[in-house]
Amino acid sequence: MHEPIERVPLAVDVIVADHHRVVAEGVSALLAPHVRSVVLVHSAAALLERVAPGMLVVGDIDLPDMPGLEPVRRVAERRDGSRFIVLSGHDEPLIVQDAMQSGAWAYVLKQSPRNELLDAVNDVLENHRYVSPGLMAALVNAPPSVHRLTRRQREVLERMAHGLRASDIAVELGISVRTVESHRQSLLDLFHVHSGVALVREAIRMGLIRDPAGPYTVPRGEGAP
Repeated sequence: MHEPIERVPLAVDVIVADHHRVVAEGVSALLAPHVRSVVLVHSAAALLERVAPGMLVVGDIDLPDMPGLEPVRRVAERRDGSRFIVLSGHDEPLIVQDAMQSGAWAYVLKQSPRNELLDAVNDVLENHRYVSPGLMAALVNAPPSVHRLTRRQREVLERMAHGLRASDIAVELGISVRTVESHRQSLLDLFHVHSGVALVREAIRMGLIRDPAGPYTVPRGEGAP
């Protein structure tokens, strides 16, 4: 276990990005005594506007205006010393893998003890990657990511294959358009493709969904989001 970060005041500026204001304020209160400054933002647009060379971003990957891992990639692509620490409630190994591959320096679960985030900040500033200890065994044993789609991801993907728009998918599944778009972006990230057409083609090639050449019928009684 690392020395607690509270013993080592750090000359670093931090951006906390979370669309839940209570969460953002709590993370800020945790970090503020131990870093030079903390800025709170609640959207990806504000995050990308405020980030500057050498800053640490402590952010969720469910920001409403830029779903998926795009904010992580944008920060990584700056190549100016700014680094992204993901603070998320998602504990699925596939999401953790994709986040780290997209350029995150650390992945910390929101449900972790408070010192884990402090340890992650300390490690990242010492040029070390960090993943919450509880996730490590699952990461080592995780099968290839695309073979572990959630039921909802598969439902969205199948409807995309049949050419349904996000609004139509939302109505059929009883979820919001924003949730559909979030699932779509997660699938693009998972398959490492950049368009819905490429996503569907790859999923069919791998046998994850049926070729949509046949007639499409809406399954009855599909589950909740």
